[in-house]
Amino acid sequence: MTSMNETITARPATSAAPATKRAVGVWLVAAAAFGVEMAVSGRYGYHRDELYFLAAGQHPAAGYVDQPPLTPLLARADALLFGNTLVGLRVLPALCLLALVLLAAAMAKTLGAGHRGQLLAALATACCAEYLGAMHLVTTTAPDFVCWAATLLLVAKLLVSGDRRWWVAIGGCAGAGMEAKWNIGFLMAGLLAGFAATPAARPLLRSRYLIIGASLFVLLALPAIVWQSLHGWPNAPVFRHLQQDAGHNRLMYWPSQILFTSIALVPLWVRGLVWALRDAKFRAVGIAAVFVLVAQFVLGGKAYYPGGIFTFCFAAGAAALDARPLRWRPAVFLAAGAISSLIALPVLPAAVLARVPLQKINYDLAEQISWPSQVRLLARTYDSLPSSERVVATVITGNYGEAGAIDRYGPGLGLPQAYSGANNFWLWGPPPSSDTVAVAINVDPALLHREFAHVRQVAVFSNGLGVDDDEQGAVIYVCTGLRGSWATDWAAFRHYS
Repeated sequence: MTSMNETITARPATSAAPATKRAVGVWLVAAAAFGVEMAVSGRYGYHRDELYFLAAGQHPAAGYVDQPPLTPLLARADALLFGNTLVGLRVLPALCLLALVLLAAAMAKTLGAGHRGQLLAALATACCAEYLGAMHLVTTTAPDFVCWAATLLLVAKLLVSGDRRWWVAIGGCAGAGMEAKWNIGFLMAGLLAGFAATPAARPLLRSRYLIIGASLFVLLALPAIVWQSLHGWPNAPVFRHLQQDAGHNRLMYWPSQILFTSIALVPLWVRGLVWALRDAKFRAVGIAAVFVLVAQFVLGGKAYYPGGIFTFCFAAGAAALDARPLRWRPAVFLAAGAISSLIALPVLPAAVLARVPLQKINYDLAEQISWPSQVRLLARTYDSLPSSERVVATVITGNYGEAGAIDRYGPGLGLPQAYSGANNFWLWGPPPSSDTVAVAINVDPALLHREFAHVRQVAVFSNGLGVDDDEQGAVIYVCTGLRGSWATDWAAFRHYS
């Protein structure tokens, strides 16, 4: 097998390329990716998760029911910095895509690629459908993927240099990832398995710096774990709820890996995975990549969960192809990115989703429309109440997107604070004890009839576009005559998912 040193020696012309030339091409790709995200950042509207994170950011904590604290804190900082605007909020994920492109190129360079390979890795990352979609929204996925890519780059540097001090940075970066999403734990487990199974990498495990890095990883992950423990491990029912879709997730998992990266990029990441598994120096990361892909399939995880690993696979594929001319590949990647953007991003008018249901492929598209319209309908319902009822009325929602939308738009329409049994909103309840009337949207009517003497349906929400999404057809009720008290009955509204 040809060693990496021999491979690098065999391409003196590539390695002699000026550093500025290598950097400019990669930075242009990264800037273009950022520009594409920002160009569509104001279309449609907030995603339900973004509304939730904006609300969660107003309640800083060491943890939350369904995720660690980093994303809500980033959402709050972003809102403060950019004046709580939709376009301003989307700067953060767009910067995450820019970072992914630069990290993939840096990874390719560390794996031995020259100018062409680095540019190829950057272009593949920028055109990847999964990254285009995930880096459009402020969710846990954006910082999670960045932490995966940064950790993989640091691991590559460790393997190339043999300098065990890199373990400290690896532990810190992965620990920061645990503050965004616990998903990066799969990567760390895969890397440990890969290092242990690879003779060339195994000696690197014998180091006090690994102990320091592991301690830093645990220290950074600990606050969210302690929060979970103190609150009765609420993430357990969230996980059980997600497992209800495990069978469907497994059925769609491998086709989704092709669709999410885009068909044109599959040969590149497959080549990179095979190249890494065959290379003695980087086999440990290749094993880790296989581990996370297979583990998420076996567990029935969502298809995008292992998406962070593709930055390494793109970089490795680019390193394997580095000695070859680029030829048609950039054009094919750009064409694939343009096609993928129609599904991954809100490029088309929202009304098109009624005729061409792209949200069946990318669920997130339709979850970004008509939130202001829904809140206006709730406000009209609230305003229509007799004054004697309105002064003791609260607003109850069935999910956190609806509650977050009321938090975002409700104050300007005179709506009171929203309450919900969904995830962390349940912990921020219950409504005031004096509120005996409720305007409820998308709440189980059987539950409402148990808790109130009188329940009447007053409206059904329509987004006005005919788009099939989770809010289309949501029923609004007015409920009077609270039978018990919010303090004792609030547990019945809890819904962790």
